[in-house]
Amino acid sequence: MKLRRQSGRGIFTLALVAVVLLGGVTRVWGQAYRVIYEFGHSYSDGWFPVGVPAVAKNGDLYGVTNGGGTTIYGTVFKLTAPRTRGGTWRKTVLYDFPGGKRGGPVLVVIGPDGNLYGVDSAQSVFELKAPTSRDGAWKYVLLYALNGTSDGADVQGLTFGADGNLYGAAGLGGDLGCGHGGCGTVFELKRPAQQGGKWRFRVLYTFDGSGGNGAEPFAGVTFDQKGNLYGTTNYGGTFGYGVAYRLTPPAEKGQSWTETVLYSFDRSNNVGSSPEGPVTFDGSGNMYGTTAFGGDLNCQGGFGCGVVFELSPSVKEGGDWTYATLHAFQGGNDGIDPSGYLVFDSAGNLYGTTQSGGGQTNGGTVYRLSRAASGGPAWMESVLHRFTGSNGDGAVPNGLTWGKWGNLYGVTGEGGSGCQRLGCGTVFEVRP
Repeated sequence: MKLRRQSGRGIFTLALVAVVLLGGVTRVWGQAYRVIYEFGHSYSDGWFPVGVPAVAKNGDLYGVTNGGGTTIYGTVFKLTAPRTRGGTWRKTVLYDFPGGKRGGPVLVVIGPDGNLYGVDSAQSVFELKAPTSRDGAWKYVLLYALNGTSDGADVQGLTFGADGNLYGAAGLGGDLGCGHGGCGTVFELKRPAQQGGKWRFRVLYTFDGSGGNGAEPFAGVTFDQKGNLYGTTNYGGTFGYGVAYRLTPPAEKGQSWTETVLYSFDRSNNVGSSPEGPVTFDGSGNMYGTTAFGGDLNCQGGFGCGVVFELSPSVKEGGDWTYATLHAFQGGNDGIDPSGYLVFDSAGNLYGTTQSGGGQTNGGTVYRLSRAASGGPAWMESVLHRFTGSNGDGAVPNGLTWGKWGNLYGVTGEGGSGCQRLGCGTVFEVRP
């Protein structure tokens, strides 16, 4: 959900009125990569997509823009998948945010009931109910508005548990004595027992940054098969550079969840620092994620360009997790600041994006990490695409998801040929 260059973008209003409507452009950049939609070709179109697209069972993509639409406060959109590979995707605006107390949308996921669930910049969790007729409208329902203090603020991701409830992390708020606007929380929204009932919100854990504890979870949470929640924090820990943590549900209903710090990040010895993305697991229970900084401290003025890391659980119950850097980014033609969702393919390769780096245009990359043959480095990186932000290409991606035809999909917060200056963003497709 992070977009590091947001402060440098303008929200264009009158300029967009004069832009000629070009429709859903499908530009082919090469065999493996293409832009399937460019935002900002009309005043009512969305601008600046954020998050990662949600993929329906039929391959359609759902997402949000943080600006644009008829009110300029953002949209929820749908991209209908073409019938044939390489065809044109068709975009529809499902809902225009009215602004005011709702703010603009920052993320959306698909629920088990087929409805859309998301969060807006006013920290409200909402549901968009699918229309009951072919020409009907999607219906906005407010599920809960976080108070910005004890509840948490700056929601980072939503995920559904096996129980049908929503879980997420808030990067700020919670313990306001922690500094930095609070150290954040992990929360649950419990689905009502009866249709039309009220969702119930509760904080599962409040970070305080003390005693090696984490602070500011600027990433969503991930379940394991046992129902534990995992995530990372951007600050805190033994060295102050963030932690990887686990939250274990209580043995008895009504009791508190238990937090365990699995690893404290440090800038020394090629270790990543300041993680900002969610974690993912392989079939053996190893955890993978990224850090925005650290790694090779010769990169980016001594801060490091970030890493992809692996944390392996101890064979002994309760033992320490083992850290390994799989790839330290180098800047230049390589990426800088890996963030967003990492995904595996069936062969065990990892795919992700960096928000910057990738050459002179500094627009970010799509990369693959593959296990090397014996005798070489443990993992090898391949850059699949370097974003330019020019000639209709996007810039500043933020993660990937698998979709139709076994392709990868994501959005860029900038680039494309719509709008002016930096562009209004794109949706892209990568064939691995």
